[in-house]
Amino acid sequence: MTSAVEQRMDFSAASAAVGREWRDAAWQAELRSRALAIANGLDWPDSRAERPWKYYDAARIGLTPETELADVGVTIAGDAAGYAQRFGEANGAAAETIARHAGTVVLPETDRLTALHYALLRDGVLVNVPANIEVAEPIRLVRSVSKAGVSTPHTLIVTGANSRVTVVQEYTSSDEAIVVLPVAEVLPGPGAEVSYYCVHNWGARTRVFAHQRFLGAEPDASFRNLHMVLGGEVVKGHLESTLQARGTASELLGVAYGTGNSHGDFYTLQDHIGPDTRSDLLYKSALRDSSRAIYYGQTRVGLGAKNADANQENRNLLLSKTARADSDPVLEILTSNIIRASHGATAGPVDQEQLYYLQARGIRHRDAEAMLVRAFLEAVLGRVPNEATRDELSAKLEAKLEQA
Repeated sequence: MTSAVEQRMDFSAASAAVGREWRDAAWQAELRSRALAIANGLDWPDSRAERPWKYYDAARIGLTPETELADVGVTIAGDAAGYAQRFGEANGAAAETIARHAGTVVLPETDRLTALHYALLRDGVLVNVPANIEVAEPIRLVRSVSKAGVSTPHTLIVTGANSRVTVVQEYTSSDEAIVVLPVAEVLPGPGAEVSYYCVHNWGARTRVFAHQRFLGAEPDASFRNLHMVLGGEVVKGHLESTLQARGTASELLGVAYGTGNSHGDFYTLQDHIGPDTRSDLLYKSALRDSSRAIYYGQTRVGLGAKNADANQENRNLLLSKTARADSDPVLEILTSNIIRASHGATAGPVDQEQLYYLQARGIRHRDAEAMLVRAFLEAVLGRVPNEATRDELSAKLEAKLEQA
């Protein structure tokens, strides 16, 4: 039953104001209206009943209909000519692509936060690559939020058959009190490869509640994803790979360096539905001070997912006595005809033997520990196949490590 407080939580005026500002096209007005009805009718996720919210009470987010709307500055660079554009600037075939696919991969019905994303949507970017096109250089998106309030960035990646594209997205924000509700939808064509690398370089008071889904609805489509968390008060992600068609594959990677009281929290779902599907996951965090990392991951292998090959690993390095990591990888296997379904999780301090080995060779304790932390996290970035992109991401991580 919805409480009296919840009944008063009506976002209709805020949603209507955004619709007028954006001069919504018919598809967006319909999506916004649908999402608004869902947002007004749902409660916040319940940390007592919904496992992905066990460690964070959604009521603490504090969104109300009076919350200011924060603008997002968007820069599109790299090899983006003709392939990336903002929703409001799209026309012709690009506008039709947005109208056809926006809100169909990550649904407004997912939860109240996702519904609010669509009800208050002000910032969308489409990456659309035609069939048989390999985009040589990464498309770079930089989104920056500088005003207190709520922001709703949306990324829609749609590709044709046998295409290849890499998108590197970096988020930044000021030190204002900001809530960000990002959504990313990835819909590749048959045989297409999409790499999507997301760098969270948020300000100290930014709280992020993201939803991302790869929909492998076409055969042999593949998705490589990296989330690198280098800043933010709270960064919480709900990340899904739906491996529906034969031969689809996903690789989910994560790197987090926690300091202060930061809270990194990821729920992942590797959902094997079709035959001959593959998924791999590696998330690593290094935690200082009183920072915390939470990982809850599900690998689901359905009845029709014969010859599935699935793996998930979560590794955490605790660099202080007050840092904390909670890890819960889960397997749900409904068929015996699989190649592999494995999972593992660890949390602990720096290996003392390795530390002693380095110190015995004249390296100071602080420098020796830093070397081990770099090696621990760089093992994830080593999976990025393009050397230039790998070096770019490594440089961002190195800058963060030097600040600590």
